[in-house]
Amino acid sequence: MLFKSIETEISFNLLIWGLCSMIGGVTFIFFDNPFMSAVGFQFIIWGFIDSLIAIGPRIYRWVRNNEHTENLNKLKKILIVNSFLDIGYIVIGFIIFIGFFEINQYNGHGLGVIIQGAFLAIFDTYYAIKIIKKGF
Repeated sequence: MLFKSIETEISFNLLIWGLCSMIGGVTFIFFDNPFMSAVGFQFIIWGFIDSLIAIGPRIYRWVRNNEHTENLNKLKKILIVNSFLDIGYIVIGFIIFIGFFEINQYNGHGLGVIIQGAFLAIFDTYYAIKIIKKGF
């Protein structure tokens, strides 16, 4: 086993996704295309938030000088709720992408939200199922 806990594995993988999203987003911004710049902007913002979520608990424990105690029941509930929220992100991204707001530059923002929301939906659902299979 590469990771000592599921929480550590989730944090590591979410941090990697967040950093890759930010790097990809910066790359997209350099395209001379408003659509790709909008996708890049979404990747930067979502990547930053994902990275903060990944490292936040570790920083909190370090500041408070607390030991890590894994609570898989609580984590499972959070992941299940997040899975449904992620579906909402995808729907909102689709509404933006199809031009509901009738502003063309938002289509790229919509695609960025769809991609990020889809990743998180798969990610959160996968880890919720993994925890459930462990018997929690």
